[in-house]
Amino acid sequence: MRAHRSLVNRSATFPATVRLLAAAAVTLMASACTTVNVDMPPLAVQVPGQFDSVDPATAQGSADIAQWWKQLDDPVLSGYIEEGLRQNVDVRIALARIKEARAFHGMAESAYYPTVELAAGAGRSRESGAVPTQLGGSAIPGWPGNIPIPLPGNVTPNFPQNASMPLGNTHAYGLAATWEVDIFGARHADAEMVHQLILGAHEQQHGAQLMVAADIATRYFEARGVEKRMRIVERAIYVAERGVKYARGRFQSGQTEAADVARAEMYLRDAQSKVEPLKALLASHLRRIAVLMGQTPQSLTELPTQPPGAQRPPSLPAVLPGDVLARRPDVRGAERKVRSQAAKVGSARAELFPKFYIGLGASAGRAHPDNIEGYNFGTQSLGVGLRLPIFTAGRIRSNIAANEAQLEGVALEYEKTVLGALEDVENVYTAHRAFTSRVAYLTQTADLAHQFARERMAHFGAGQALLQAALEAQADALKREDEATQAEIELNTHTVLLYKALGGGWTPAPAPIVAVPTEIAMAE
Repeated sequence: MRAHRSLVNRSATFPATVRLLAAAAVTLMASACTTVNVDMPPLAVQVPGQFDSVDPATAQGSADIAQWWKQLDDPVLSGYIEEGLRQNVDVRIALARIKEARAFHGMAESAYYPTVELAAGAGRSRESGAVPTQLGGSAIPGWPGNIPIPLPGNVTPNFPQNASMPLGNTHAYGLAATWEVDIFGARHADAEMVHQLILGAHEQQHGAQLMVAADIATRYFEARGVEKRMRIVERAIYVAERGVKYARGRFQSGQTEAADVARAEMYLRDAQSKVEPLKALLASHLRRIAVLMGQTPQSLTELPTQPPGAQRPPSLPAVLPGDVLARRPDVRGAERKVRSQAAKVGSARAELFPKFYIGLGASAGRAHPDNIEGYNFGTQSLGVGLRLPIFTAGRIRSNIAANEAQLEGVALEYEKTVLGALEDVENVYTAHRAFTSRVAYLTQTADLAHQFARERMAHFGAGQALLQAALEAQADALKREDEATQAEIELNTHTVLLYKALGGGWTPAPAPIVAVPTEIAMAE
């Protein structure tokens, strides 16, 4: 019973202790003048006001960059891209990484709140030697480094001095809570670092969407181009077969030599040799489109009929360099890395400052010695703690130096990404203009070749020329048409590359990201 009375008497001072420690905590928070903040290093690149390679005559500011493929009026392509944005494996991997980053953000935020633990136990023991006059004093569970905090409520059991503890049973349970007061912003810096990683994970998702849309469109344009080339080859084979038949007839009638027959057969074999490679190339494009849509390669064996008027050249956007840097996921992601590393530097610097802790605890139990009457025991406690690094052999400052060097490195990577983005846009604009000119010239060449072939055929009909010359003119015209088709494919793929370089192909969506809590003691 004495132990119980002792506990009651000592607990009378508990409210005063609470008031004292509460006042101390308020004083600690009010004494901090600032938190450890590290600003993002300024970008050393002088961003130009406009791109030199943009042609004002063809560029239009109203072009939709986010969903540029809708300008083509091709529902087949739009359906493929939308399916890919939903089901592509890379996009789903990026979504999984966002979930992972959010989980880490929750872990970092948990440091803002107290840690509460419950413990219980029972045992049977014997202790020989002198029995301590006071049982009590403890360490708050869960404190960093197990910092000891003296707890009030020590119990004096009813045993004589220098007696031996008899064999007996004990059971006890307790509740402890600890809280690190984020005076200098270390926990805030950790949460900010992970917060920036979440935003970086979103940029990875945007980059995956951009790549999927561009890759599907590229493969689709190439597949449509191969289909067009296969139709040209079919016409070339038909013309070559007519040439062989005509040459053989003239040879059999003695009007020509065997060399003319061999030359006609050469044209035929050359046209026939292109069929299987084009079929294989088309199948390869279709398999790739299927995989980009998250399907098996065998699920897409042919393209639906293309609607009339589809695949018209999209209007090129007149985008400023600053707009490109604000849209490209790789640039945005590189910036997030810099901001995350800056927060990490702040967390490392905060290790130089003291850490303050508040702890609360309560425990109760009962001892059952075998030979004497059992007794209850218990404690209630509240305390504050301080941890300040005095000597670490340079570990903390070395860690700060390492993180500052990493910040310098990621800042340079950000600068490199910006320069590369500006270079990409200039190069693709230049290439697009070059291929536009090439398509125009080759299309004119093919038209002139077909006109020449028609005139040759008219001369043959009038008896002024041989059919062989007319057929060879047709074969040459089809060859020119095939070259123009290949150039058109290259132009379409460079159009895709242009929108990709401009950061088109993804639409920003609001993400449920929990805001970083306001840092403590922001008073200047």
